[in-house]
Amino acid sequence: MSLDPILPPGELDHALAHTVEALFALQRSDGSWEGRLSASPGATADVLIAMHLADPHACQDLIRRGLDFLLRTQSADGGWGDDVDTEPTLNGTALSVAALALIAPDEAAEQIRRGWAKVEEFGGTAAIRDVEQCSLTVLVHFYLVLAGLMNDEGLLRCPIELALLPAPLRRKLTFAMPTALSWGLMCAALMPGGRIRTVLNKAATPKAIEYLAGLMGFEGPDGGFVESPMMSANVCIGLTIARQRPDIVRHCLNYFRATIKPEGGWAVTRDLEVDATNFITTGLQHAGLGDDARVTKAVEWIRSAQRDEEFIWTGAPSGGWGWGLPSGWPNSGNTGDAVIALAGDGAGIEDNQVRHGTEWLLRQQNYDGSWSCFAQVGRIATMDPSFAMVGKARSPKVLYGPCAVMSAEAFSALALSGRCRADDEPLRKAYAWFAKVQRADGAIENKWYLGQVCGTGSVLRALGDAGLGDSTVARRCVSWLRLNQNDDGGWGDALGRGHSTVEETAMALLGLCAAGVTAYAPTLARGARWLVDNRGADGLWQSSLLGVYFLELLYRHDHTANGYALQALARYRSSTGTRPDTFDQPRWAVTS
Repeated sequence: MSLDPILPPGELDHALAHTVEALFALQRSDGSWEGRLSASPGATADVLIAMHLADPHACQDLIRRGLDFLLRTQSADGGWGDDVDTEPTLNGTALSVAALALIAPDEAAEQIRRGWAKVEEFGGTAAIRDVEQCSLTVLVHFYLVLAGLMNDEGLLRCPIELALLPAPLRRKLTFAMPTALSWGLMCAALMPGGRIRTVLNKAATPKAIEYLAGLMGFEGPDGGFVESPMMSANVCIGLTIARQRPDIVRHCLNYFRATIKPEGGWAVTRDLEVDATNFITTGLQHAGLGDDARVTKAVEWIRSAQRDEEFIWTGAPSGGWGWGLPSGWPNSGNTGDAVIALAGDGAGIEDNQVRHGTEWLLRQQNYDGSWSCFAQVGRIATMDPSFAMVGKARSPKVLYGPCAVMSAEAFSALALSGRCRADDEPLRKAYAWFAKVQRADGAIENKWYLGQVCGTGSVLRALGDAGLGDSTVARRCVSWLRLNQNDDGGWGDALGRGHSTVEETAMALLGLCAAGVTAYAPTLARGARWLVDNRGADGLWQSSLLGVYFLELLYRHDHTANGYALQALARYRSSTGTRPDTFDQPRWAVTS
């Protein structure tokens, strides 16, 4: 790393040109980017168990590849993490052990022994039964029962009566609902109970099946439940054991074949192509490439991904964006980012799609001014039905309510599109919510990324986008980011103090630039220097395990790192006052 924190314009130009060239090389023919998530041991174990129970003969080739993936990725200490080559977790280790013990007990005997020893280090069966230590306690415990490694004492029931909730309340339940209902059907078959339970099961069963079948219809022939191999595996397992809807089971098996990774495993969810295309497109626009035909094509792809139908499963209106096609659920983050990209292309509220997207955001704003991911939250908080699966509703691990990053993205979209001014009620309410949740030291937590940097930087960026970079909340965000910059110039409180990550550094730098901090301030100069110096040889960055998926499962996404880092460096360059009128190839090309 260079000892000089100041980036000369020529060096920054060279770095940006290299990154842009690399990203354009990865652009797909339709104008989008893949947005790759790597294979997860836990998700792979879940899918393997589903295929083994549903149709082991037809899935023999996939099962073999998945087993090889687990055998190959076990860490030296016997455990498995939420991703390959990451710190072992109780969830990842116990799920992997269960799959191996159920499917290949003889072949994998040594790996199972070493994995179970790691489970014992985590606290053994007592820890697995404790939701505070094992967030996936219901899944893990049940799979270990199937594998003969635990007894069923204390096994939690998934209440199928969730299907009997009134439609308005049921629509507030978030993306664990397919798992909860399919496992509710399974529990009704395995643990029928007494007379009252029998009556409830009989009444709820057709409603649960109707919900799952309707959601499958929304997904189309190529989609998966919540666009997730792991969620689809849970549905497959529940219906297989309940002996219900073999057509839905076959739908899930087809989805597993379509979503296996080259390395032989499955990710927690399908690739985040909308996120990736939104992030990178906005970065290219900040770099002055908005008129490039390749960027224009990306914008058109973003337009094509807007949902023109209501999403009845969460009560969301038409006009939103999900994270992937064909059936990523419409949510505040993707919708906000898509509107930001369209605004960056020059589209304002006179544009039908921008108007529709901003209307979606306004209708989804919570009563307190914040935004959640999928559903609007009233005074009674939106509940994730996973609370019923783990025995208690814990926030933020189980209760998916307001999120600072989601709120910041919606805030920026409404401001940049021209839909709302800073003194209009929606943004005034949102600002009041930011002030309410800001910690005494100036940091702002969030639900969908680890640590405090992402929330603090995102809110600061949003306030700057709306012309509120000198507001009280913004000034306190700036102060906190300055005080919490690592010695190496980056940011990264999520993985331990002193461990800088690309995503956190980029989000911090974006916020500081948007708030108007001078580019030559040491804080900004050192952050930009860190990003430039920590690129790979190809001009891109290494992603970190920061994304929070479901019940504490983590994931890494390549273009969260690349897209935000590009945005940060391009915005930093603009703040130096030396940005060219256009980012054209002759002026910015890497010369040999």
